[in-house]
Amino acid sequence: MTKKLKRMATLALAAALLQPHLAAADERLKAIREKWIPGTPMLTEFLPLYPCHSEELPCGQLPPPAVQKVSFKGALKGDAKRGEKIALDVRWGNCATCHSLPGHKGGTVGPSLEDYASRAPSLEYTYQRIWDTRVFNPDAHMPLFGTNSVLTEDEILDVMVFIHQR
Repeated sequence: MTKKLKRMATLALAAALLQPHLAAADERLKAIREKWIPGTPMLTEFLPLYPCHSEELPCGQLPPPAVQKVSFKGALKGDAKRGEKIALDVRWGNCATCHSLPGHKGGTVGPSLEDYASRAPSLEYTYQRIWDTRVFNPDAHMPLFGTNSVLTEDEILDVMVFIHQR
């Protein structure tokens, strides 16, 4: 077996073993999100959910999470105003750091999203791009909003409604 295959098998085993822990982390995240208001200082109990706050592994020594391929289901429903707030808030989505957004000049690290709706990208593409962009580009610098539970599914949908509005 090649090194690459051994590594992939090891990662698959690790992912299977971590699944119960990930489910518990999702429940913890839901409970914390009910108490924390984005844009306010983070609660100390929220910090352990971030990799660099692991007490078991030093920062920078944690392996990246497995790439998550997801599917968009149903019609696009959400709150454009809330999506705008999420995209502009530096402690929430923080999209404007790298992208210009509809009605807002922003960073230039990522492509401009000012005219995103007129480009008519599929909802499937947009959802995957926000959830885990590594499906399209393994070396992308965009945060893993869904994979790392930075944004909930509803928050991602709100951002999608905001950038897809004309």
